Amino acid sequence: MWKNIVILGLLITFASCGSKKSAINSSKDSKEVVLKKTTSVLYKSLGNGVASISLELYENNMFKFDFKSIPQPDTDEKSVKISEKGTYTSDGDWKTLYFKNPKFSLAAIFDKQYSSVSDFKVIDEEHVMINTAKNALPIWGVVCEKQ
Repeated sequence: MWKNIVILGLLITFASCGSKKSAINSSKDSKEVVLKKTTSVLYKSLGNGVASISLELYENNMFKFDFKSIPQPDTDEKSVKISEKGTYTSDGDWKTLYFKNPKFSLAAIFDKQYSSVSDFKVIDEEHVMINTAKNALPIWGVVCEKQ
């Protein structure tokens, strides 16, 4: 009889340890879901010797733009780094990005010389419209592929 009670006690102990462990894992997963931003659209530059660029649009109508130029060999150029966050609105496939007081020229980054009117439109110093239906977006003359 004592044998059965000990075995039953061990089974309950092992069973409760397993369920506690899964509860902890579920809790960690829940925190990640709450804190993690869900990406709606992501454009990243292809391998090149000019710049590393990414434009990430999140489902909560926020975006993050990261840009890092690559200095050319045998020059005194310094790397230019830009990291901007902002909001956007949608009109079908067209997204209007709102940069708040950017420290760079949108017309220089979104240079129409390297694109067509169907890729993007610079509205003013703080707003640019991009066409997310495109599989690639030229930013600063660098092809950024939709991921």
